[in-house]
Amino acid sequence: MVECFQSAYRKNHSTETALLYVTSAVKTGMDNKQGTILLLVDFSSAFDTINHNILIRRLRLCYGFVGKALDWVISYLKERTQRVVIDHQSSSTTTLTTCVPQGSVLGPLLFSLYVQPIGDIIQAH
Repeated sequence: MVECFQSAYRKNHSTETALLYVTSAVKTGMDNKQGTILLLVDFSSAFDTINHNILIRRLRLCYGFVGKALDWVISYLKERTQRVVIDHQSSSTTTLTTCVPQGSVLGPLLFSLYVQPIGDIIQAH
C-alpha cells in the first residue's frame, strides 16, 4: 500500500537510499542525454495538515477500511485537542480537525496512506 519510491517509515529505506536513487537516476539520464526534472516537496509540517475527513474517506474508498476498523481510526483521530502553555500561561483549548499524532505508531502509516495519491499522479504524468 505504500508508494514504491517512498523512503520514509520503511524498513531498509532512509534519506540516504533516497538520495542514492535520485543521484543514480539523474546520472543515468545525463549519460543517455535525457532531460531531468526534479520535483521536491517540503513535508516538514505535513503531519499537521492532514484533513481528517479526507483521510477517513480515503481509508474507506481506497483501502477498504469498514466497520470497527474504520470506527477505531475515526475515534483515534476525532476530538483531539491542543493548547499552548508558556510560562504557566495557557491558551484556550481547541479541537483539532487536521493532523495525525506525531510520535505515534499510527502517525507515519496514516500519513503514508494519505499522501499515496501523489505518487499515482506523478507516475501518470
